[in-house]
Amino acid sequence: MKSESMVDTLPAVNGAHSPMQPLTGDTALISRLQALLGAPVEIVAELGSTNDELVRRALADSQALALPDMSLLVTDYQNAGKGRLDRTWEVRPGEALTFSLLLRPVAVPPETYGWFTMLMSCAVTQALRDHGLAAQTKWPNDVLVGTRKITGILAALVVTPGAAPAVVVGTGLNVSTTHLPVETATSVQREGCNLGRADLLVDVLEKFLPLYRRFCADPTELTVPDGRLRTVVESQLGTLGQRVRAELPGAQAPLTGRAVGLDDHGALLIRPEGGRVRAVSAGDVVHLRPTEERS
Repeated sequence: MKSESMVDTLPAVNGAHSPMQPLTGDTALISRLQALLGAPVEIVAELGSTNDELVRRALADSQALALPDMSLLVTDYQNAGKGRLDRTWEVRPGEALTFSLLLRPVAVPPETYGWFTMLMSCAVTQALRDHGLAAQTKWPNDVLVGTRKITGILAALVVTPGAAPAVVVGTGLNVSTTHLPVETATSVQREGCNLGRADLLVDVLEKFLPLYRRFCADPTELTVPDGRLRTVVESQLGTLGQRVRAELPGAQAPLTGRAVGLDDHGALLIRPEGGRVRAVSAGDVVHLRPTEERS
């Protein structure tokens, strides 16, 4: 069943798209994306990092010529991508769907910007589920199929004088990746789905756009425990209810306990055994198996 959408369904791009078919030069895809987003769309053959490039462009813009909300940058091959904590991430040309979206939210408190990563994770999860993959989000910025990572999402804050802060949200989704760097990774093709990158890109953005608009229209949908959008996000968050270990920044000792919820800013609430609930806003979280809990 398709998830709720607040945008009209657009006509399909002409022709079938194989997973590794280049996106560069696909004018039908660009037209479809521009109609969907109402903003500039650029697809390039190769970049170091779509996040870094879109942040650079946003910072270089004068206020009069600023890139608008929902501007999209896509590359067929990202050769210097990074994840959280500056970890490198690279796959072969044509094997991943790599894109970044510039967000200029209106009437959303900056302290709640951390939710944008979760909204994109939710959109990717919904898109993959629509194609039969048992996807779930993992706090704060991953999407898993089973226990294997298929997507990483990274956000960057853009602050320019005289303008409200913007956010760049970048996504790297393993599509036809055959050479996975770690055993804990997977890809769309490995999970038995032969979906092309063009169609998957449209699917993800069609899922993200109504989530984003709902949040901008009424931030309390995410920032209060009983908010309707909050319920949607939490229903896809596989971390909730799990025994987890949070590797915290700096010299802080790891925190082990059960993930019991999210706070108003999207931080993960962890209840240690016999202790008080703590909010974790940054850090790596590991879902613990019974053998790991005893070690």
